[in-house]
Amino acid sequence: MVRRLALLLTFAGTLGLAGTMVAHDGHDHGKKIMGTVKAVHPDLNHVQITTKDGKTAEFYVDANTRYLKGSKNVALSELAPGTRVVVDTKADAQRTLATTVRIGGAPKTAPKSGGAHQH
Repeated sequence: MVRRLALLLTFAGTLGLAGTMVAHDGHDHGKKIMGTVKAVHPDLNHVQITTKDGKTAEFYVDANTRYLKGSKNVALSELAPGTRVVVDTKADAQRTLATTVRIGGAPKTAPKSGGAHQH
């Protein structure tokens, strides 16, 4: 009986500790935004993208933002309208700040249909 009670208390304590580790205050884990670049405003450190569901999302960049194209570090200048991106963000005061911008290629275009196949 004592052994079961000790096991139960240990289990309950572990759950309580795990809960506080996951939901602690004062630390923003951020979110991921995916979409296609709509506009880049380098003078404002601001980027707008169109998400998969057609909505516009925006984020800001700063000197600590990392830009990756594959495993290669690149610059903000690599972002252009039509470029696909995956952005890791964090809340920074009243705005969304990008911590990492992963740059893909331009969206794939569908092949033209209805034309005759030529060799």
